[in-house]
Amino acid sequence: MDLGGGAGRGAYVCPRHDCLEQAVKKGEFARCLKVTVAPMTAETLEGLIRERVWRKVAALLGLARRARKVASGAEAVNWAIKRHAARLILIAADASANSVAKLRSVAAQVGIAWMQAMGKEELGAALGGGPRVCIAVMDPHFAGALMSALNKIPVVMEAGEATRSGRRVGRQSGASKGLGVIRRGND
Repeated sequence: MDLGGGAGRGAYVCPRHDCLEQAVKKGEFARCLKVTVAPMTAETLEGLIRERVWRKVAALLGLARRARKVASGAEAVNWAIKRHAARLILIAADASANSVAKLRSVAAQVGIAWMQAMGKEELGAALGGGPRVCIAVMDPHFAGALMSALNKIPVVMEAGEATRSGRRVGRQSGASKGLGVIRRGND
């Protein structure tokens, strides 16, 4: 997170709302960055984090598209799921409940992780095309990077859905639970 404190100044922040509130209340940003920081709210910080994560997700999806490691559209995603090529299913946040239910059930039967994130327009723009309801990521490295990025913000996901490795989607990893509110470092 870059708060405009100068070149190379940044802070690692726990993305949970209660951590952000605690950091704002105690003035941790000014102390860790060693600069005066304009007053802000936890909601403003959440917005900054969300914006940064959306940019990261869009960049990763663009790279995956250029590497031909994504399938977009309902038919292509169903094809990737049936052939066990999909590693992660991204569903638009504004997709119909019927579409979400169908994709969830198919993904759960095969054991593929799924997440609901971004809107149809944003998913399509990330792939350089029109609106998309769903995307299948077929590379395990891209899927892992996307899940890692999306877990930094509150998104709608099913906590009981599991990936092939047995990791529960929607749960924080043990390494990130023990971190303090803020750690100093580059952006």
